[in-house]
Amino acid sequence: MTRHRAIGLLAAVLLASACGADRSAGAAPRPAGLASADAVRVTATTAASGAGTATDPSFGVPPSPTGPTSTTSAEPLRIMPLGDSLTQGDDPTDPSKPQTYRGALETRLREAGLSFDLVGSDTTPSFGGTDFDNEGHGGYTIGPDASVLCNGCPPANLDANLETWLAAARPDVIVLLVGVNDLFPIEPAANGVHRPVDPDDAPAKLQALVGRILALAPQADVFVASYPPLELFASTDAETGARFAALNEAARTAGSQGGRAHYIPVAEELAGTWTPDDDIADGVHPSTSGAAKIAEVIAGALLSSAAAG
Repeated sequence: MTRHRAIGLLAAVLLASACGADRSAGAAPRPAGLASADAVRVTATTAASGAGTATDPSFGVPPSPTGPTSTTSAEPLRIMPLGDSLTQGDDPTDPSKPQTYRGALETRLREAGLSFDLVGSDTTPSFGGTDFDNEGHGGYTIGPDASVLCNGCPPANLDANLETWLAAARPDVIVLLVGVNDLFPIEPAANGVHRPVDPDDAPAKLQALVGRILALAPQADVFVASYPPLELFASTDAETGARFAALNEAARTAGSQGGRAHYIPVAEELAGTWTPDDDIADGVHPSTSGAAKIAEVIAGALLSSAAAG
């Protein structure tokens, strides 16, 4: 899927939603003449009452002109949430545990009328979610590096695993949020945990990772998110705070390069609304309310790109 098809897919969803979305679960057969690999992913159904449904993507394809009973359809948009523990989350029933934005993002996108499928090899539950597939991995760095989380464990960085994950999931859209673990090196421990990283390398590594994702997934649009104002970085030394700011700036640069890359301005959007007492669970990870705020910014970026596409 090219950028225009991916973004056009969301645009069609927004158009159908504006006309009144009928979000039934059924999907009509794919229209004849569409290639399966790059097929339209939007379902637009219009009932006599004026309700219509747009599901997933083949952006920019107008609804069939045959009238209020016509249907155009295809497969759901495949969205991969990719990153560290802020993507993976933890026990959604325990508010003291790290929470992920994924459940709230699901809700927001479904409210917009989007038919989609979250994809990835991890299935950690999310608060309010029903589709748990994701590629979030707690403790992982950007890579490449020699980080591991235990004796005999596989490489604990995204770069080392990208090719396998992307080939298996075949995402149309990737939401990337990663980098804070690169700011905290860990010396070898008895249990095998080792994170031999240089915090000053994180910005360049992030930009390189985005480039590699774009090369490995030529069908996908990559949405690069910055981090919210995490309490940990507001209360530590100035050097760590500056590195955190540089990481977020790298996310902005990588996501603003144009083409299939897009920026999700979590840092900017939440600068005035983020409240550590309510939005942080444990000093660094979001609470349920913090995760919901992150999800709202991510959903806004996805839908705004569609509208502009």
